[in-house]
Amino acid sequence: MIRKWLLVLSLAVVMLPVQASLQEELYRVEAQATGDTQQDQQQAFELLVLRLTGEQASNANPLVAKARANINPYIQQFAYRDDAISVLFNEAKVNQLLMQAQLRLWGKQRPDIVLWYANEQNFNRELLADSAQQDWLEAGRQQAQLLGLPVRLPVMDLEDSMAVSVNDVWGGFDGPLYAASERYSVPLILSFRQYPQGQNWQIQWRLLDSASQVQLDSGQVQAPLADVSAAAMSAVSASLAERYGVILGENADEAMLVSFANITSMNKYVELERFLNQQPSVARVTLHNVKQDTFTFEVQLLSPWEDLKSSLDIAPRLQADETRTKYYYYQ
Repeated sequence: MIRKWLLVLSLAVVMLPVQASLQEELYRVEAQATGDTQQDQQQAFELLVLRLTGEQASNANPLVAKARANINPYIQQFAYRDDAISVLFNEAKVNQLLMQAQLRLWGKQRPDIVLWYANEQNFNRELLADSAQQDWLEAGRQQAQLLGLPVRLPVMDLEDSMAVSVNDVWGGFDGPLYAASERYSVPLILSFRQYPQGQNWQIQWRLLDSASQVQLDSGQVQAPLADVSAAAMSAVSASLAERYGVILGENADEAMLVSFANITSMNKYVELERFLNQQPSVARVTLHNVKQDTFTFEVQLLSPWEDLKSSLDIAPRLQADETRTKYYYYQ
């Protein structure tokens, strides 16, 4: 049965659906250019390390610093566009470096986030829409993109405006946020409360899990208005990298069986296998057996099972069976 599936797979040309939370371009970095190629490449490398680990301090790691000084082996291609450089880094070599440095790696599978952004200015409070164009908000968007955060603001149409008020966000009343966020089909909800604080501005942020409806983390940042949104995005990125990132090598060569039901087509099989192989905690995936529409894979791990489980739990097309261990339904 397995051989039959693999034979068909080798002959098939499959168009895979795009998953919004799969960051295909995670290892491509665009940065401002100085004209000095080596310096520009090193700056892009520092941004990549920040994106993958969530911590600026990771760039001070001795192995990372050594790699930055000898950057060429890690670069797959680069090009200049106007006043910016675009660098595509070698994913396998960068991941190997982070494993050797024992740094946390947050991979391509990242949870989509809807951000309910309440801003107080001149004694007025408002909820920002996806169409808002303030310069400081644009700086936050750019920082989120730089860090690989799939964040979006709500459209704030009539449906959103009827469901959530600025007072709900300001007062921490999460019920309306959970209900209103259902239309966006995201695993995570983020709320910002931004207001002036002395000479600076402050954002109090809260991260919520839409499925369990619990708060996962919270924090606050202070900065000038031009920088405060970007600073909050950096804080959220660090929190998510700590939650979903993995330290490779902790459980190297550990293997276990994981089952997935409702695999009813070749497309689903190929997409699932591709998804599993893209997880940074996975060294190798082998189809173990097939029983009706349930496929069981032997998964060779590079880190504890909990790291892979975190990725599976936020995958938009997977639903865990709470009555069985390592058993998921494909949707």
